[in-house]
Amino acid sequence: MSELAPAADRPVAVTEPELLLRRNRVYHLLWIGTTASETGLNVSTIAFPLLALATTGSPGVAGAVSAVNAVAQVAVGLPAGALVDRWDRKKIMVVCVLVRAVMLGLLALAAATGHVTTWLLLLTAAVAGAATSLFDPAERASLPLVVTREQLPTALSVNTARMHLGQLVGTSGGGFLFGLGRAVPFLADAVAHLVAFVTLLFVRLPKQERKPSPISTIPRDIVAGFAFLVRQPFMRSTTLLLLGLNLLFQALYLVVIVAAEQNGASPGKVGTMAAMFGVGGLIGALAAPRISRSITPYQAVVGIIWLLAVLVPLMSVTSGALVWGGFLAATAFLAPTAYTVVGTQQILLTPDGMRGRLSSATNLFNGGAQAGGAALGGLLSQWLSGTQAMLGCAVGLAMLGLAGAAAGSLRLPSSDQVRTSVNPERTDRPDG
Repeated sequence: MSELAPAADRPVAVTEPELLLRRNRVYHLLWIGTTASETGLNVSTIAFPLLALATTGSPGVAGAVSAVNAVAQVAVGLPAGALVDRWDRKKIMVVCVLVRAVMLGLLALAAATGHVTTWLLLLTAAVAGAATSLFDPAERASLPLVVTREQLPTALSVNTARMHLGQLVGTSGGGFLFGLGRAVPFLADAVAHLVAFVTLLFVRLPKQERKPSPISTIPRDIVAGFAFLVRQPFMRSTTLLLLGLNLLFQALYLVVIVAAEQNGASPGKVGTMAAMFGVGGLIGALAAPRISRSITPYQAVVGIIWLLAVLVPLMSVTSGALVWGGFLAATAFLAPTAYTVVGTQQILLTPDGMRGRLSSATNLFNGGAQAGGAALGGLLSQWLSGTQAMLGCAVGLAMLGLAGAAAGSLRLPSSDQVRTSVNPERTDRPDG
């Protein structure tokens, strides 16, 4: 059968009884390894420009380090999904975290001995970015192989909570560790990746039959992945709507931060706002499994967009950093439910041999939306007052809500489309 056939077009497999997610040992090993990797990644992300400034004194080098990391992620991210669908996913994850641990360990050693050079900073940033682009789709494509269909929404939301937790701990800890010593945050990141390496070694994934294909066909595989996304009406509509939501979310976040600073908020209050935003997302991710069981993708996406379109004008008529932080927390609380509901359905409709490319494509789109949202937020803040900029975001959300309401393909797929198991290829029990 064609690789492009939806998962629902394959025969329904007989699966073992569902295990409680908290007893799913393989999932927990995968989660621990990914959490360690993400937390370490966030620690070094904030420490990279600090080290570049401290050792070279050049803001240009600090910017170049961040730029090289981003360029490496984009450059490798395009073929990454095709490679993940060809190669052994566990090996990809293990090699990626090991390579990152080695490079960060070398950088920590150089920082401790005073031998940091520009080329070492740039090389480490490039390797780290490339490894991240390969690791992420491999991990996401592996998830449906270690959990049952019933566990999938909870697993996705817990992974979202992991992301928020990693950002909160990593970004706050990175600056603190750098204050203890230039080498400390990179050593901590290296240790975190060694923990991930050891943990992932014990993750058992079912054997996947892959037809050997020459490297020359990778461009065709990439095109096939995007074609699959475009041809599926539900996938196409939800992807576009969530991209729009992500873009406006990022714009609103920056608009509120700039408005708070212009109104005289202290750096401490601005930091508290950012923390409230992160905590709201974390709590929302933990609540998403319960909420997602009772709503459809249409209700999740369109309903949340309209709720945000109402909250943002209310925010615009208030003042005070902490009040705005409360509104940011409320908006962040709503988003994980939409991502959980839509992500579950997208995985159910995607065959295993296409999941790496789906993850890679959405990563690229989301990265573009975040960059575009930051640029949009900056322009709105430059051209308009804080109140006007917030109302501009609200108008964008309302237009996006109207587009979602008109999208008939956003309706919940029929039961025969998603009835098949998420992981018919799995041959071993998820608890090992």
